[in-house]
Amino acid sequence: MRVLLIDDHALFRAGIGLLLRELHPTIEILEAGRMSDGLELARVEPLNLVFLDLALPDGHGFDALRVMKTERPALPVVVMTALEDRDTVNTAIDLHAMGFVPKSQGPQALNAALQSALVGGVFLPSSIFDRGNLTANHDNWSAPMVHGTDGNSGQACASLPPPPTTTGLTPRESETLRWLIRGLPNKSIASKMQVEDITVRKYVSHLLAHFNVKRRTELIVYCAKNGIISGPPMRDTPARGIAPM
Repeated sequence: MRVLLIDDHALFRAGIGLLLRELHPTIEILEAGRMSDGLELARVEPLNLVFLDLALPDGHGFDALRVMKTERPALPVVVMTALEDRDTVNTAIDLHAMGFVPKSQGPQALNAALQSALVGGVFLPSSIFDRGNLTANHDNWSAPMVHGTDGNSGQACASLPPPPTTTGLTPRESETLRWLIRGLPNKSIASKMQVEDITVRKYVSHLLAHFNVKRRTELIVYCAKNGIISGPPMRDTPARGIAPM
């Protein structure tokens, strides 16, 4: 398994690297302290996952995320930052990140984000929900319990109905959901599924209606809260950005 860390603090990268190696002794870690260096590594190296800081000396991490998801859309990227406000989290999800780890979290959150991304899930710690950071459209997220993938939980309204499941989706809608969770934009999903863009847009509309949400961001958050995963990443060739695990 190969992971790229993009963060401008060498000491922080060293600490994260040490933690990851303790948890996964065979992991190979690549490091970059600048956005330009990180993007260069992401373009040429076989990787399973990228941990991306937002405050970089030569650009904003969201700019790097846009480039990576355009050039290598199948590569999972987890944002790791000191910022925890709702707008930052929502923007990360809008840009197809597969997770969000506040630097205030403990080591277990980092490991949970890694494990979640590798099985096709989106990691959002329960503390984000608990503070109400993602409650702008909470009426549409029908979950009786909010489970953070770090193992914590927060109580939601007990009167809400049980959440919808993937039951009732067509095979093509289920496949579309899998790629959505992986963070692929519509054009990349259409290429993966060998269909027209308009067909993918139709599938996405059906998914939003099925899960009673209005936007892709809400759907991704919903899947994170309810443990809906897409399955392990496809073992693409190194040129496609995914290294064998």
